[in-house]
Amino acid sequence: MSRKSKVLLGLLLFNGLSATVGGLALMTDWIPEQASWVRDTDFPSNYFPGVILMAVVGGSSLIAATALAKRSHGWQLASIVAGTIMVFWIVGEVASIRGFHFLQVIYLVTGALVVAWTPARQAEEASSIDAAGSA
Repeated sequence: MSRKSKVLLGLLLFNGLSATVGGLALMTDWIPEQASWVRDTDFPSNYFPGVILMAVVGGSSLIAATALAKRSHGWQLASIVAGTIMVFWIVGEVASIRGFHFLQVIYLVTGALVVAWTPARQAEEASSIDAAGSA
């Protein structure tokens, strides 16, 4: 696995694991509920945003990380989808809670980096062919 693929795998694992733990924390009140977080949303509590954070945001990143590690067909699409979900989650979070935390910048950047650093399928196939041919 190339260095760039290892960094991409690390980003996906970071996003996936932290979103899963964060979702669980919201669902189980490990993070004390802030009324202001759901005040301007349709959610009555942090529970359902926690479910979405864990299952959709965290799950998509963990699925993409697994696909990348196994070099499954379509791992690039899974990676781009996971990064895009993270970016949309953060933008939606900032817009809905009308608040800001420095961690949102970190997750916005990691989501964007996942999208930007996921190679095009053709480029990945070409580098695999070149590597096999030079061996």
